[in-house]
Amino acid sequence: MKKYLIGLGCSWTQGEGGYPDHVVEKHNGKVQQYSRTGGEAQNDLMKYEHENSWVNVLCRDHFIDHTPINLGVKGIGNKAAVDQLYFCDRVDWENATGTIVLMWSGFERYDFLQKHPSSYEEFDDGYSDGNFHHYKWMAAWPYEITHGHEEMRMLWKTYAKVLWSEEFVAVNQMLNLLRLQTFAKAHGFNVVIANAFNYPHLIDDPNTVLRPHKYLERFSRSLYDKFDWSNYANSDTEYVSFVQKLVWEDNLLPKERWNEWFQVYNGRDWPSEYLTNCEGAHPTIKGYKVIADELSKFIKKKGYA
Repeated sequence: MKKYLIGLGCSWTQGEGGYPDHVVEKHNGKVQQYSRTGGEAQNDLMKYEHENSWVNVLCRDHFIDHTPINLGVKGIGNKAAVDQLYFCDRVDWENATGTIVLMWSGFERYDFLQKHPSSYEEFDDGYSDGNFHHYKWMAAWPYEITHGHEEMRMLWKTYAKVLWSEEFVAVNQMLNLLRLQTFAKAHGFNVVIANAFNYPHLIDDPNTVLRPHKYLERFSRSLYDKFDWSNYANSDTEYVSFVQKLVWEDNLLPKERWNEWFQVYNGRDWPSEYLTNCEGAHPTIKGYKVIADELSKFIKKKGYA
């Protein structure tokens, strides 16, 4: 029976930012401007992103008997991340085993399929038979925006005004986790979840800080207890999220001020050692290796590989 390590998530799973020096130098330190222009330009970089993603590094450096399958897609939320499993055609699920790792994307993102998700292009995304676009999703954030096409502005505004609430976010997140858990159990896979960049939440007053999973417990009630939280890699780590871990590794800020990372990294002319200088920042090759090393410790502790 073939063993797989399947990665779910957003750009932090696809591997954005994991570019070798010659690629960074070619684009004068601002690779994201090139990676998000779409089409051939974006696809050229995916080979580096997949090669250096934590998904691939986990198999290359730690679990060599597993085959990596990277289902990460830039910009998506956790609903689409889980639904990517149904677009995976490279796994014979009846004759496979292994571990599915969900690297949490932003809780506030809500995903829709695009109006025309089908693809007729010749493009190898590494997991599908090519019937659907890799970038087939549209994520909404709960904000009003002035950029983008009219439909996107309307979608975001509707989400912000009509749908969004703390309860909406938490309940949807739990439904995503429960769908993942059910899928994994049905196919005999293990589940691991981890936190890319979700912050601790301030609830009711500035002195009440909840780790992301405790935020979900607060607002999702009985749904929370239906998930096996022993599979959460960041439940009791010193760092809350991997962005915090990588900020600490870079040592560009005092440890207690790690959450000021955006202002520091976004203004740099060149990527740091562990995080890039693009909008939002992403792990570098070294950063993805740190994530893979940390995940491997948890997976081994669980006895999943």
